[in-house]
Amino acid sequence: MPWCPNCKTEYREGITHCADCKAELVADLSVVKAGMEDTTSLLVKVDGRQADFAKKLADFLEYSGVPVNVSEPDAEGLIGVYTTPEAYRDAKRHFQAFYSVEAENAFLSGEETLEQEFFSEEEEADVEEKTEELPAEKDIFRHEKSYVSAVSRYEDYRSSGFTFVSFGILGTGFALLNLLDIVPLFNVFSAAVILVMFTAFLVMGIFSFTKAGKLKEDAVKEKALTAEVRKWLEENISEDTLHTYDTRNGTEGKSEELLYLNRLDSLRETLLTEFPDLNSSFAEQLIEDFYSTHFD
Repeated sequence: MPWCPNCKTEYREGITHCADCKAELVADLSVVKAGMEDTTSLLVKVDGRQADFAKKLADFLEYSGVPVNVSEPDAEGLIGVYTTPEAYRDAKRHFQAFYSVEAENAFLSGEETLEQEFFSEEEEADVEEKTEELPAEKDIFRHEKSYVSAVSRYEDYRSSGFTFVSFGILGTGFALLNLLDIVPLFNVFSAAVILVMFTAFLVMGIFSFTKAGKLKEDAVKEKALTAEVRKWLEENISEDTLHTYDTRNGTEGKSEELLYLNRLDSLRETLLTEFPDLNSSFAEQLIEDFYSTHFD
């Protein structure tokens, strides 16, 4: 009897494709790779014309230690890349990094954007339900939020404060001149409305300056830490270091995307070992800036 290699459903003779995931049925589940028996979580679907993309993604995930299974084209010509429910978050993080590089290369070369159908709401909900009981150390995606620089936030609030206060002072003064009948351009009601509006500008300006004041210490610390990390990278990371990573990870001769992503992963591990209290997302930003400046 034929079986689905993804969802392990048994079908009667004569059926060739799974009704749920559209994968081509196999006669014996032993043909499924060992360790990938539960690759039922859909990570991405691509058009059959993008089979090379699916294969490169599968090779990258497999190299990164993520269980992966690629289905045969379904009735609509779509190819599915599957992983296990437990590894879905890890696979999702790796896929996002891989796809960002592929999309950038496609843009630079003038190719059409890859067409894909991934991270559906149904799949997200399903995976969330299946993985909520996993140990905390496996929930590696929970901290992967974009890092917002304390320096940027401080400068934004400070700039907003100057803008709001400047307009607030000018507008309030203008409204008062109207109310005192020194510059009678508006009636009393209009002048009062203008006064209220620009008073609100003053309040927002004061609020922005207050927030900036609270962030100033964090911004100073972040500047010092950024300078320290960049200095360490300058002194310790060279082309030879990257070649060492390539040799250790076995990425020599691999695709540029795989080489790049594994170098960044290795650099991040090295940096977080040297600076264990460094925010992971902040470390990624510093590494990407350093790499693009020195090695791209």
